[in-house]
Amino acid sequence: MLKKIKVEDAVGHVLFHDLTGIKADGFKGVAFKRGHKIQKEDIEKLKDIGKENLFVGELDEGFVHEEDAIKEVAGDLIGENISYSNPSEGKITFKSKAYGLFLINRKGLFDLNMEGDYTFATIPSYSIVNEGDNLLGGRIVPLFTEENQVQNIKKIAKKYEPIFEVKKFQKLKVGVIITGNEVFTGRIKDMFEPVIRGKLANFDHELIGIEKCPDDKEYIKKVCKKYLEKGADLVVFSGGMSVDPDDITPSTIKDLSDEFIIQGMPFQPGNMLTVGMKGKTYLVGVPGASMHAKFTSFDVFLPRFFAKIDLKKEDFIELGEGGLLNKKW
Repeated sequence: MLKKIKVEDAVGHVLFHDLTGIKADGFKGVAFKRGHKIQKEDIEKLKDIGKENLFVGELDEGFVHEEDAIKEVAGDLIGENISYSNPSEGKITFKSKAYGLFLINRKGLFDLNMEGDYTFATIPSYSIVNEGDNLLGGRIVPLFTEENQVQNIKKIAKKYEPIFEVKKFQKLKVGVIITGNEVFTGRIKDMFEPVIRGKLANFDHELIGIEKCPDDKEYIKKVCKKYLEKGADLVVFSGGMSVDPDDITPSTIKDLSDEFIIQGMPFQPGNMLTVGMKGKTYLVGVPGASMHAKFTSFDVFLPRFFAKIDLKKEDFIELGEGGLLNKKW
């Protein structure tokens, strides 16, 4: 049975949980560990961190200690490339084991946090993470919870398996097609090639070609098919992405696609992003905004292409909230 006693009466008793200490020098952490046997010399130290009373004893049947409650479910929540610490101060920290993209099943996370005493706080889904980066922290709020809450968390984890994972970035073969008669004929200087080279430089890739094409569907298709024959995982198109009569790139991507995903999305800058799939190869039309804005819709999805995530129209549409970037374009 758990009971509260004064620190003066605690000598010889074992601490029920970690005690946090905060010092003037900025230290905040474990001052006494769970299981520590209280000594006479500990009394003043305990009072220094504001402890006048302590919990000692054992839990009644059917209840689970905070550290055991979070540790018991930790492994059920995660998929690829995530590790977790031992509990400290009732918390477990989850870290990335790889360079990649952190993914959250948002409905699963919501259900976890609706379940009584448990709390899980994360970095945003689709964050680019390095090995060793913190991803989320989990704990229960009180010192102990009922066993049925532990089992409920396990059921939620099973339902959405996994709720948290890190997808490693893959090495992709990339082909680039720059369209427009004005660029093809040399009438104006192309500005897209240095931009796309810079963006691709952040990921492991093999650039299998950059080719300029006139506003001619069959010409563009021929170049794209050449890249596909070379095993391209991603073909990036630029130019001809608006609604003018000469702008044929979106319709060309649509013709080439086995599955046409989207033309235009609720995100600015980069409204006119166009995405289709030919087999397992993404065909991506990049809006002209990418040549003067540092961050566009293309930058949102480029990491997802390199993580080889299966994308659906909903993944693009859901960005409407927050899709208007507060910066000068």
